[in-house]
Amino acid sequence: MPDLKYIFFGVVLPLLILESFSAHSQTPGCTDSLANNFNASATVNNGSCTYTTTNYTPPVKVNRLSDTLLETSGLAMAGNYLWTLNDGGGSAAIYRIDTITNAVLQRVYLAGASNIDWEDLSFDGTHFYIGDFGNNANGARTNLKIYKFPLSAIPDFNAYPLAIIDSTLIETIHFVYGHQPQPPVAVAANSTVYDCEAMIVDSGRIHLFTKNWLGLNTVHCVINSIAAGNYTAVPQDTLATNYLVTAAAKAPGRNLIVLMGYQNTGTARHFMHLLTQYSGGDFFNGNKRRLDLPNVVTMGQAEAITFRNESYGYISNEKFVGGINPFNVTVYPKLRAFNVGSFIPAIPTTYLFTGSGNWGMASNWNFFLSPTANTIAGSKIVIDPPAGHSCILNIPYTVKTGTSLQVRPGKSFIVGQNLTLQR
Repeated sequence: MPDLKYIFFGVVLPLLILESFSAHSQTPGCTDSLANNFNASATVNNGSCTYTTTNYTPPVKVNRLSDTLLETSGLAMAGNYLWTLNDGGGSAAIYRIDTITNAVLQRVYLAGASNIDWEDLSFDGTHFYIGDFGNNANGARTNLKIYKFPLSAIPDFNAYPLAIIDSTLIETIHFVYGHQPQPPVAVAANSTVYDCEAMIVDSGRIHLFTKNWLGLNTVHCVINSIAAGNYTAVPQDTLATNYLVTAAAKAPGRNLIVLMGYQNTGTARHFMHLLTQYSGGDFFNGNKRRLDLPNVVTMGQAEAITFRNESYGYISNEKFVGGINPFNVTVYPKLRAFNVGSFIPAIPTTYLFTGSGNWGMASNWNFFLSPTANTIAGSKIVIDPPAGHSCILNIPYTVKTGTSLQVRPGKSFIVGQNLTLQR
């Protein structure tokens, strides 16, 4: 049985020394080999990458979704199931849906909550976050909030197809925008820079991406907590998009964020931005590759996106009824799949063991994301079971060169099969 100290210092420490050494000879430039201006000599991405216009049509997976979900405006993967919610005016509920059929497997209601204008849904590995922050009516809401509750509070859907989350289990995160004068001043409908429909939760912080009806850009605002309370969403940076941002998602274990939205003119062309190789918590200082999606006739009014794994995920659209010259069209809600793996550089992944028992059981890994046989250089495998529990290596595994295996202090890692460390 290998010595755990040997594993930790033999794999992790040399990587840290290498990173420290390279910091003295940094060369800024475009480090994405898929970009037009890739610089093979660059060691630090300076956000300068440019790309050829790329058209992409996410294929339909479910056509059509249940009529219960006519205004699906948020998606999240949790417990290896897909979840969604409806836009403002709908029930204060989230829905577990089947990605093969149009079946709603479970309706989960939030006791004491109201759906003023729910616009996005996020999951951080243990808790759901519901963004009740739609603000397009006049830009002057004073009750912007995010509901938070644990996945563990939801019972088995086979026994409880309808469930209710007790109000004592629901936390509320209230916020105001740091760049908005207080008290807010009302403006005409759909003419504010303080609307929002896109959110991710990562590393104990909530990230909002505004829906700017005036400037066609988005401001990344950060709430520096995930605890109940009153906060200021602090603006960090701005990205010129040329479309209204309506959804955001982060790939599990990876520094990969996708923004999605559409133009509010013409045929309502849709777009996605792929944000990679960013640093320092500034999502806009790295690669910003845009994919051009079809218009509203094909996409409907797409307002929800989530990842299922490192590069594959789902998109859903609200029902759209409107005039697209020279036709009047009706597009019902659909579930589409997307895979951005061919559009992004190689990205390291962090695999986090948070369960109890066998390494080979996917449910023991955060977001059901277990280490692959061929990890990308820079990836990390982190062993962090609950106190009193163990991670048991029950299958042979080879830690590839450039990947680190870390056992958190005081945590138990039992090597029951061959563990090979490549140099």
